[in-house]
Amino acid sequence: EVFGAMDGTISTLAVIAGVAGAGTSGFVVLVAGAAAMLAEAISMGFSSYSSARVRERILGHKKGIGKASLKEGVLFWLVTMGGGAIPLIPFVFPVRLDGISGLWLSVLFSIIFLFTIGFYSGRITKRSSWKEGLFNAFVGMVAAAATYAVGYGISLLA
Repeated sequence: EVFGAMDGTISTLAVIAGVAGAGTSGFVVLVAGAAAMLAEAISMGFSSYSSARVRERILGHKKGIGKASLKEGVLFWLVTMGGGAIPLIPFVFPVRLDGISGLWLSVLFSIIFLFTIGFYSGRITKRSSWKEGLFNAFVGMVAAAATYAVGYGISLLA
């Protein structure tokens, strides 16, 4: 589930950063981010479901096949949606933000969320909580910076 939450956050943040980098409105950023979040969650949920079915078949489970897989797929879908919602929070405020202002808040919320997941993962796995938290936040920022640069670069061609 940690993977789904992180993936949802990072992929949605990256789409938001790319679209905001192109200089679009906050509304367009919201629509693109929400579509990306939903697409990612559907993909991750279905992939989780499919891999669980294959695993059950390989292990020879006949009773309840599909039910456990379905539970796993739905859980993964929900967790990915939850993680993907984090970067969208600034864009659903009653106050309409432009793409760049919303992006700064989106980055802040995402850094906090990703760091927190890494921090607690580090505690559970007996690794350095701070290193794990910083690593997760770093990965999110690399993805956001790369897609922002792509969006900005393409906007210069338009």
